[in-house]
Amino acid sequence: MSERLRQWLDSEMKDYEVVFRRFNNRLMKRVPLWMLLSIGGMVALGFAVGYEWTYVLRVHFLIGLGFGLFILLCFWLQTRSVSMKKVRKLYEQALGGLSSSDQEAFAQQASQAGSVDFFNPGSDKYPARLTVGPDFWLYFRGGCQTFRVADIAGLRVKQETTRVGYNVGNSHVRQSLGVGLSLVAHFREGSASAAQSDSASIFLDNAKQLEQARALIEKHCPKARPLWNR
Repeated sequence: MSERLRQWLDSEMKDYEVVFRRFNNRLMKRVPLWMLLSIGGMVALGFAVGYEWTYVLRVHFLIGLGFGLFILLCFWLQTRSVSMKKVRKLYEQALGGLSSSDQEAFAQQASQAGSVDFFNPGSDKYPARLTVGPDFWLYFRGGCQTFRVADIAGLRVKQETTRVGYNVGNSHVRQSLGVGLSLVAHFREGSASAAQSDSASIFLDNAKQLEQARALIEKHCPKARPLWNR
């Protein structure tokens, strides 16, 4: 990795660490609510089925408290399993895969680049971050990938779905449910990116995140404007 790119990465990690800590703090703030819901739900169930309050207190309250402590443990273990050291390593792996000239070009665009962060605590251990410059993009969401704008032939939005099955009476029904949106970059035939794959995707949870990503690209990457829906 070039020295200039390393300096950019040092600055990027300092900035991302602030967001990372805010994400973890917000995650832990949900714990008391989930614990209260767990205890309250078990107590309400005890009264609903007609048990005396002494039995509810001795049995249902303690069961709810046990569930609540288990929830606390799960959240605590999640915060312990993540670290800025792991984030930096993923960035270094992605940036290290660029050629020397591309590393230098990536570092040079720093003053013209912008970023947006996405908090998806229900599915992610880290805040996702999209960094967009005029010549290179970087997307981090538990893994890190780079995009070379010169290699992109077209951009399109794809609805991501999953198939679920359930019973209705005596019939088994299968249905497609939307689980998010992908911003798909198709690479030019013969480009360095196409040698690895013909396309790459930026997965986003919802339409609001897509609009934020699109606005960031419009602002910081004018070269991408004619590529939409191609």
